[in-house]
Amino acid sequence: MNRDAVLMHPRFAGFAIDRGSTDSEPKTKPMRIAHIGLKGFPARFGADRAAEAVIRRLSERHEITVYCSSRHTSSDANIPRVRLVRIPSLAGKYTNMVSADLLGACHAVCRGDYELIHLHNIEASFVLPILKLRYPVVSTARGRHTIGNKWGRIALTIMRSMEVPYIFLSDIRTSVSQPDAKYFLNRFRKSVAWIPNGVGMAPEPDVESATKLLSSYHQPESGYILFAAGRIIPKKGAHVLLESFRKVRTDLRLIIVGDLSHLQRYAAELLTLADSRVTFITFESSLATLLGLVKRSRLFVFPSIYEGMSNMLLEAASIGTPVVCSDIPANTGVLPQRALFFSSENTLDLAAKLDWAINHPEEMRTLGFAARNWVLEKFSWTKIAEAYEQLYKDLNNRRQAAGRNCPETIYYA
Repeated sequence: MNRDAVLMHPRFAGFAIDRGSTDSEPKTKPMRIAHIGLKGFPARFGADRAAEAVIRRLSERHEITVYCSSRHTSSDANIPRVRLVRIPSLAGKYTNMVSADLLGACHAVCRGDYELIHLHNIEASFVLPILKLRYPVVSTARGRHTIGNKWGRIALTIMRSMEVPYIFLSDIRTSVSQPDAKYFLNRFRKSVAWIPNGVGMAPEPDVESATKLLSSYHQPESGYILFAAGRIIPKKGAHVLLESFRKVRTDLRLIIVGDLSHLQRYAAELLTLADSRVTFITFESSLATLLGLVKRSRLFVFPSIYEGMSNMLLEAASIGTPVVCSDIPANTGVLPQRALFFSSENTLDLAAKLDWAINHPEEMRTLGFAARNWVLEKFSWTKIAEAYEQLYKDLNNRRQAAGRNCPETIYYA
């Protein structure tokens, strides 16, 4: 196998060998799989929502357990056919998921009975030495930590150190981001299978609820420019958008939806940059309402400085709303030639692209239709779930053949 290239899982890539099937073939034997590293279910944020999309599909054929923080999962939370284990966790930005992941790993090793573990997010890799006492592990990177996100430099250094156990202790490594997979290859000379996020799980846009929300903020029912993120932190680029928008001569409103509570100083900076045409709306927990806002908007702007692979961008594109976004690899790889791209962090270029988009509505609608057709065809959750399922099967087969230790990393070409 050529290990000098980033690997795309063949089932997702569409060139896997079709082995065919017959009525005489045995049905897939259900596997006992536990997921660790997720905050809460039902999911509210991007990475957890992506994992939930796969888990819901695979729960039809396998026995799935999800370890999640009791601070993010209510006692009456329920997902059909999925066992939720609510783990008590400490309060605080730095201790919440650390404590939940640590206790979850200990529970899995001491009291669990699984065939394999799927570990989510690089920062959870500190529990790999514990998990490897009993289980083979599939680890998924859902984005790397960079300067400009919600973490300070000391925390960021610790987070980045988790790349080492992720690379060297995981039996199978995957990444939702192709650029991140290339980074790991260049830094560690270790291959990572690229299995992206997808679309197809989101509910229908609730335009009625979106209209009511807009009315409560005294905003127009349609025709506005929209930016939305679960947590508005520097890497999302809201400051770039606000600086650019000040240079654009238009009567259109700019609506920013998201949680500003994580970084008070950054929130104050954004409020200072915003002119009278800008309205901030508190984080909208209803995905259907959020998608309703996207559907009613004239343009969806996505100015991120860094992304792993954004569910928000995929979902906005799947609705058909025209997209203006930064030209970082994570975005250009998702919507090649199907969005209006600007040079990342370049406020003058973004202002020029916004001006062009506002004055060329027909061309932007054409881009929006092309993006919608592209993501619905290329980023199917069904294909993505099948890709993970094949990883699980291959790892389990290797483990049964070689014994419980399963020391050899499995690669896919």
